[in-house]
Amino acid sequence: MSVEKDLMVRRHERHELVLPAILSVAPEHQSLVRFNPSICERDGWVPATLTDISPGGLGLITHVFIPRMSLVRVRIMRGEGERQVLDVKVRLQRVCMTDRRPAYLLGTAFFELSDEQRSVVQAITAELDGVQKSA
Repeated sequence: MSVEKDLMVRRHERHELVLPAILSVAPEHQSLVRFNPSICERDGWVPATLTDISPGGLGLITHVFIPRMSLVRVRIMRGEGERQVLDVKVRLQRVCMTDRRPAYLLGTAFFELSDEQRSVVQAITAELDGVQKSA
């Protein structure tokens, strides 16, 4: 049996970055997953931090546990309190508690990206490619 068959290979290169984000349960899953009102900011949104982006999905950290396979809406901001860069739906592929804070690392895959959203993701990753190559 070949070891290569058992390896998990990423389809897309991830680009590390740190940007503020907020997330909420997508309408399709609101009957299945509900946040306690005491942890939500406004209108059911909870704070998160974007840790990486690729053409296939996002990496996020948040203080709220969200079950795998949940559909979540994510809004990424350019900076704290600044303009919104991207608003997308993602499916949680991986949820991992990072430490005792508690904090959860979320690995996600984009869900039904529009052409406009896809071009924004491509622009962000292209910009990060340029920054990382010049560093």
